[in-house]
Amino acid sequence: MVTMGVLERAKRASGLSEPEALPYLCLGCETQFDIQYHTCPVCGKYDIRRAKWVNADGESR
Repeated sequence: MVTMGVLERAKRASGLSEPEALPYLCLGCETQFDIQYHTCPVCGKYDIRRAKWVNADGESR
């Protein structure tokens, strides 16, 4: 598992980095997250994926 480095997290929190989509996505309710949850805190589903691994139609690569 690759985690976000301390400096990258600080840049994102301070607004110095370029805005980008959050890296994790629930395929059940399409909510995006900064960290990977085992279950979605919004809908309770277990299908959290890396956003860059999901196609525009919602299917995994």
